Amino acid sequence: MKRIIFYGFLIFVFSIGIGYYYSSLWKSQNPNFLAKNEMKNEIIEKTSWNEEKLSYNASFGLKKNYKECGHSEFQYSELPKEFINMTKDDISKLYSNWNVEEFSSKNLVLSQDIEGYCDEHYVLKIGDDNIEVYKLMGKNKTKFYKDTNISKEYLTSEDLNNLREGIFVYGIKNLNSVIEDFE
Repeated sequence: MKRIIFYGFLIFVFSIGIGYYYSSLWKSQNPNFLAKNEMKNEIIEKTSWNEEKLSYNASFGLKKNYKECGHSEFQYSELPKEFINMTKDDISKLYSNWNVEEFSSKNLVLSQDIEGYCDEHYVLKIGDDNIEVYKLMGKNKTKFYKDTNISKEYLTSEDLNNLREGIFVYGIKNLNSVIEDFE
């Protein structure tokens, strides 16, 4: 047992000596080895880039703020392919009429302030024979939406007066509820 340990130790010391001998021989044949390594360390520059870019699986949202009514509309969409790998500055330059509200590699939200009312504002008015529905587009601006086919013959005088002035309704559910009340 003592012989095995002795021979193992002897082989270990002998291999270290051979390694040292060959390394000194190699250095003597190539004296510029250390100088080349020092030059490489001087030439190496940091090349990391910290500017954040959109990834292909980022979520994308559009936010529209309507100035007249004060409502906001938020809609998630699929990220357009041309947005992938773009920076915040790239998107700001490309879509100058939109504001970049949120930006990260996984999320993009663009917002825009819009003059006028959102698409949920309606006005009920009396037409020639029937109640008509208009969309409110701005101050004193309306656009015909639909005819309800509810005849004015069956309406009370109070309802007729309210319809002549216009009944303002917000939301399609409320619009349908008001129309049902007149039927």
